[in-house]
Amino acid sequence: MQQDLLNTLDKLFDYIEDHIQDKLTLDHLASVTHISKFHLHRMFKHVSGQLPGEYIRSRKLARSLEQLVNLNWKIIDISGHYAFEHEQSYIRAFKQAFGITPLQYRKQGAGELEFTARMTSSMITMLPYGYIFKPTYVRKPAMKLIGQQSHIRYADNEEHYEANSAGNDFYEKHFHSIPNVLQPNVYIGFTNEINEDYSTYQPSVEVSSLDHIPEELNGIEVPANQYAVFKYVCDFHPGLINIDHLDSVWTFIDEYWQSHSGYEKSDPYYFERIDGSLAQDHYGEMDIYIPAKQISL
Repeated sequence: MQQDLLNTLDKLFDYIEDHIQDKLTLDHLASVTHISKFHLHRMFKHVSGQLPGEYIRSRKLARSLEQLVNLNWKIIDISGHYAFEHEQSYIRAFKQAFGITPLQYRKQGAGELEFTARMTSSMITMLPYGYIFKPTYVRKPAMKLIGQQSHIRYADNEEHYEANSAGNDFYEKHFHSIPNVLQPNVYIGFTNEINEDYSTYQPSVEVSSLDHIPEELNGIEVPANQYAVFKYVCDFHPGLINIDHLDSVWTFIDEYWQSHSGYEKSDPYYFERIDGSLAQDHYGEMDIYIPAKQISL
């Protein structure tokens, strides 16, 4: 099923290139690929950092450079060729993307421009239970968390899914008693690595203040840090994600990212972030934040 989706995405990217002169809408692309608009919208954003309409417009602009520079077409003809509503629509989009008008670029010669390349499914790594996308790097300010901390032995977690049980217990018994919650739909699972056998795991929510922590719960402040953020996407509800699914994610991170990225894990903790407002029975996504520092050369 996963390979089928990757093949479908490649067909979609081919379709966009073959029909770049048409007005391509999200509804039309969803009907062509038989992927729901929701999934298509999310997948585009994960792979390219752009929404489908933004990507299509960027590819139209990139393709238009041939007519602009090499073929010397009139601007009005280029705008019509790529289905911009008006000549001014093309000019505005070009200037917004490149910081210069089409005519200015033509007169100044073929200077350096950074344009959007054609996407392929190679930007996605297929795992046994889902997909992982190339990481983004962010600097995140300090945050305060309130949750229920427990000590977990890795071997027991693999056998009994203790982290999942801890998360479910937290939501059923404690979530609604926490004050000052910043994002009620966002679950944060914070792991602090103790040694090779044990860690602490704290199902949490982010809060504005650590005052008035409910009984039986713990408050922690996570310092500001730089993170590599990996997005994991699966075709089931994120509440069902367990250590079996995450083993393949961590294998990818440990064996590929730390060997090829120029970054390495900088601190003995990490956290998982799940936005429950995006969850569906047949769709889940999780962001994994790993403290990261650039390796000195």
